[in-house]
Amino acid sequence: MAYKDFLFVLFLIGSSTAQTFKVCVSTSNPVLCQSLDKDGSQAVCHPVESRVDCALRLARGQADFGVFSEEEMMLLSQMQPNDNRIVASIKNVDRQEPYAFEAVAVVSNNHTGGLEGLRGANYCHPGFDESEIRWSPRVLKTFERVVARTDRCPDAQVAGKTAEELELETLSQFFTSACRPGPWSANASVDTTLKNRFRSLCSLCGANSDCSQYNIDMGVNIERVSNSNRHIQALECMRTTNNSVAYVAWQHVREFFAIRNPQDAEQYSILCEDGSLTPLTSAVLENLTSPCAFVRQPWSAIVASTSVASSVQSSLTSWWPGGANPGGNTWQAVLFSGIIGGTNARVTFEESLPSPANYTVGIRNITNIDATASCLPARRWCTVSTNEQTKCTWLRIAAYTLGIEPTISCQQRENTFVCLQDIKDDRADFIATPSNYGYLSRQHYTLSAVKLVQNTRSNPAAFSRVAALVKSSQEEITRFENLRGKKACFPEFGGIAYMAFVNAAQERSVLSASECDYARAVGELFNGTCAPGAVDAAHALTDGSSFDATTLCSVCKSAITVVGNFSEFTCAWDYSNLYFGNNGSLACLADPETHVAFVEMQNIDSAITSLGLQQDQFRALCRNNTLAQYNGTAIDRDCLLAYVVDSEILTRRSDALQNSLSVLLDHLDLYFGYNAATGTQHINLEMYSPFDGMNDLLFKNTAVGLSPPSIDTANEPARNYIELFRHLDACTSVAPPTPGLASRNLYSLFTLFILALISRIVF
Repeated sequence: MAYKDFLFVLFLIGSSTAQTFKVCVSTSNPVLCQSLDKDGSQAVCHPVESRVDCALRLARGQADFGVFSEEEMMLLSQMQPNDNRIVASIKNVDRQEPYAFEAVAVVSNNHTGGLEGLRGANYCHPGFDESEIRWSPRVLKTFERVVARTDRCPDAQVAGKTAEELELETLSQFFTSACRPGPWSANASVDTTLKNRFRSLCSLCGANSDCSQYNIDMGVNIERVSNSNRHIQALECMRTTNNSVAYVAWQHVREFFAIRNPQDAEQYSILCEDGSLTPLTSAVLENLTSPCAFVRQPWSAIVASTSVASSVQSSLTSWWPGGANPGGNTWQAVLFSGIIGGTNARVTFEESLPSPANYTVGIRNITNIDATASCLPARRWCTVSTNEQTKCTWLRIAAYTLGIEPTISCQQRENTFVCLQDIKDDRADFIATPSNYGYLSRQHYTLSAVKLVQNTRSNPAAFSRVAALVKSSQEEITRFENLRGKKACFPEFGGIAYMAFVNAAQERSVLSASECDYARAVGELFNGTCAPGAVDAAHALTDGSSFDATTLCSVCKSAITVVGNFSEFTCAWDYSNLYFGNNGSLACLADPETHVAFVEMQNIDSAITSLGLQQDQFRALCRNNTLAQYNGTAIDRDCLLAYVVDSEILTRRSDALQNSLSVLLDHLDLYFGYNAATGTQHINLEMYSPFDGMNDLLFKNTAVGLSPPSIDTANEPARNYIELFRHLDACTSVAPPTPGLASRNLYSLFTLFILALISRIVF
């Protein structure tokens, strides 16, 4: 027994001396964390929203190590050049090259004139949807920017154009013909337009090609060389087209000329950026490294917090001998498979523990964002907090690292209203705001939506859902017409609930569809209202309105008891107004003098309970002009006054570069939204998710994507939102651009006339 006790003591001593490390694991991978949570494991999960979050935690010493992709290493070299340390690179066992890839240019040996000598040549490209080699948009376009200077267009007319259109104008003037397959824009409509306009850049893709891929005769299949590989196809395009150049990966150049077409190899050369040529001799093709490259990419890596980097590396060498998966049902094998990869992955340990900057220097350098050339100015994203500014800055540099254009500039302001004013005055360009600001932004700040934010369908509370609640004891109110002369409660003037009522009342012809002054329209319908903020200068509908907006606050009550002979009148747009906000509207409806409240349904039950009220005290007045079948807050969607998105992205309606901003947002959604799985993203930064533990930064956490601000969108809440503001858009002439549409003129008056006519015919 004593011997067993002795062994047990030795086990405890060994266990206590083994160091445990916190490894970054995505919150979307709980299975890995459960697998690591077993006896003896020296690795424990540190959950993160993204690998960018991991980098922040490593720099603060809150996590110990994590894995980063090739492009993420380029991002860290800019954002955290001296923070953290690289303990190992991650390679493929079948690849002995010192780089993840090299992007090279191949031309015939008789080429002259260096880079400028390519003017008028033919161009063969692997394509913009080729995923076999992880080329970012920046890598895919590097050759074009160096040779054709697509990033410089001093004489171009940029108004109304996208970054892609400007680069293609330059590219089509430089090359005679090309095959540049795949999507040229993240916006499908823009992509189709560009393909139709710049047909010469698709002309080498083959007969009947729609420019989505190559459709050329590749000849017989050769073992170890895939005829379906886009880089191999681009090289074949070059080989069979006179006066041409191919921009491809060096590893596929070696396969194409050393295995597939060795008889042709010495007819071709690598074209270097300095204009020199290196013929493809057998000795050159045997080299794992190209003679020169337009881009060389460092491998992905394991990055550790500086203070524990040496210890992490020492432990990893013992967990994974030889840098390989040790196999078996061990926690070491589970960890390797979970964060490093499959059986072909190998870890190569770095002796000097370099910083991110030292790891990438000499391999690939990216010009500082503030010193880079561009055809379009940076789009200025307005932020309203330090945390938002930090997230925006990471997103800005991440987008720049990938080569997404135009670039982003992050500009922090005190609050949303300062941002709206700065956008109006051309000191900023865009911001994502709650839909509750929709009226204010359009009317007072003359802004319009460039995108609507899609919400997660699995969470009904993610949408703005507005209902009209009347007291179940008030049997005289069964239709909208019965509201005339009654007293009403709104969370605020011009908010989403206010707009939902105006829209529904216009449909019912209770409010005139020809009236643009929403203060007057509502104020004259009711005999008393609480619509906080109605007299605030920022909420005035028209500067020249003669309507006395104080009547819209006649029902409001101050939260502060007034002592003495003073008026208790308040129209405050904050919680000093007892009836401000959604809960305030419910409290207002509880007042014996009031009849109806227009509220948002999010968390409505808890709000009712907190006020000491009962759900069956209320009944919904439905949009179809009937009462809900039962009392309570379980309101069918068809009964709601509004079911709309909860956010939108606003910009100046007069912005000449609005199209470029729209497509920029499409690209951000493609690369940093939920379109790509975490494992396939170049840079894992989720722009809709919490950032560094903080919620609702730049976007609400309920966001899952973007929709065009069009009535034709497939997204129902987005369509509803457009419909909700259609009348206001007509009043203020911010409807979608129409041929001949000018400022507030005959079009607006005609539209209002038609709206009024329709409402009387249909309803």
